[in-house]
Order: sequence, then C-alpha cells, then structure tokens
Amino acid sequence: MNKIYIILSLSCALAIADSLTSCKNKQQDEDIMIEKIIEKPKSKATSMAAKSTSGTANWAGSKYNFSIRRAADTSLEDVENHDSLFHDNRIELTITRTDGSQFFSQTFTKSSFSGLLNRDTKENGVFISMAYDKSDANHLYFVASIGSPDESYDDFTLVQLIIDRQGATTVASYTPPETAM
Repeated sequence: MNKIYIILSLSCALAIADSLTSCKNKQQDEDIMIEKIIEKPKSKATSMAAKSTSGTANWAGSKYNFSIRRAADTSLEDVENHDSLFHDNRIELTITRTDGSQFFSQTFTKSSFSGLLNRDTKENGVFISMAYDKSDANHLYFVASIGSPDESYDDFTLVQLIIDRQGATTVASYTPPETAM
C-alpha cells in the first residue's frame, strides 16, 4: 500500500512539474488588439444672420424709439439643436426718448430668461428674437423667443420682458392674446 502512495505522489509531482514548465514554455502573443475608435468630425457651428429692427412705442403720453439688434456670440456655449450645431445669440435692446436721450440700453442672452425655460430649451435652444409687444401706463412689454433656430421646426418658448418707468426689468411667462375668429 505504501508503494501505491509513493507512485501516486510521484505522478502528482510529475504532473505539477509538467504544468509549471508548460506555462514557462508557452509563447506569449505580443500582438495587442486595440479597437480603433474613429470619431465623427464635429461640424462647425452655424450662426443665425445678424438682424436689426427698430420702431416706436407710445408710452405714458410720449413716443419712445426702440432698436433691437441680434448678433451671434461666439463667447457663449454652442448649442446642439436637431443634430446641428449653432452659435447662441445676444440681443441688445436700446430705447431712446424723442429728444434722442437714452432711456434704456441692455444686452440680453438666453440666460437672462433661464428661470422661465425648461431644461431642454436651456440646453438645446438658441436666443432667436425679441420684438415690441405693447405698453400700458407703467410698462413697456417685449416678447423674446428661445428655441430652435431651424425654421422647419416649430419648437420655441416665448417669454416676456417688462420694463418699468425707472428702467428696471422683470421677466414673465408669455401667453399670446387670443385672436377672434
């Protein structure tokens, strides 16, 4: 019986030695396979055309002239909208009295209205436009549009910029007036 244990012990030792030497003799494959990732080149951002509008507003018994100028602002973060990249815009609003003296001048960006915008509009919308809306005894009202600059899409948010008689501004949600049918 001792002979059987000795033979089994020797065969186990030989098997272990063989496996150790076979690991040493195994050739290592020196080729390392790495998947090459090819990034799609990002297209350059498109700018909306610069645009200027002007007009007059009757307010508190006087006429006021306003000028609205839109321009792309490359210092702002570019916006990806419907698989296209756009520069965001800034809009400068200037209001002057009839004698030419300046009543109000301020430049606005999309962030000026961020409290009224949903997450998608904040991330994917561009400051598209601003227009005069109306006036009452104490305020001038302008409407700003933030959303897709691609005219084939009808996704945008309208917000209201309200300017009081001291030139202070507030923003509010805008509800278009109902039109008679």
